[in-house]
Amino acid sequence: MERTKKNDVWTGKARGIALAVFSLTAGFAGRVLADPTAPAAGAIDDAHIVGRVLAMNRAEERTASAVKPKLVSAAVWQLADRIESDQADLDRQFLPLAPGGGESIEDAVANPQVGTDLANLSGAALEKAYVDREVDSHRAMLASLDRELIPSASSPALRERLANLRASLAAQLQQAQNVQQAESFLRTVQGERAEISREISNDGP
Repeated sequence: MERTKKNDVWTGKARGIALAVFSLTAGFAGRVLADPTAPAAGAIDDAHIVGRVLAMNRAEERTASAVKPKLVSAAVWQLADRIESDQADLDRQFLPLAPGGGESIEDAVANPQVGTDLANLSGAALEKAYVDREVDSHRAMLASLDRELIPSASSPALRERLANLRASLAAQLQQAQNVQQAESFLRTVQGERAEISREISNDGP
């Protein structure tokens, strides 16, 4: 009964923010970390790094929490649930390092005109789009961490948290890739079965 109530609450919230949240493009979280206006590696200060990480965490957390009520596959739901939980925990790790305790960090606000295709998807189509998006965005985030943010961090505490972030993102990426491969295999099998069924029907009396 309690779980049903929680699902109803999630569904209600998801309807209100779906367009805004789903407007995150496949590389949005990666672009939050790989800010094209930022200075070159070695010139970014720690406050800038923390702000970008917090914005990325919140974007990922919001996306996961909004998509979960619409998911059918247990594997995809577990991926979204893990991302939501991990990013919330990472957010708490980085907040103490932000200027003013993070109060000055603005949440990522998405353009409601971009990415509305996800808001209109459901079932297998939504799950495929979501998993593909997470694979792409996690690859971009890891590349940005390795090339720019970790080398630019000067504080030992920040470096440690960035290492934790990288480990978490790498584990999430592996899970997303596993789900992506499993879902792709399942779709292939289902397609082959459907083709066989059509051939049998065509050969009938």
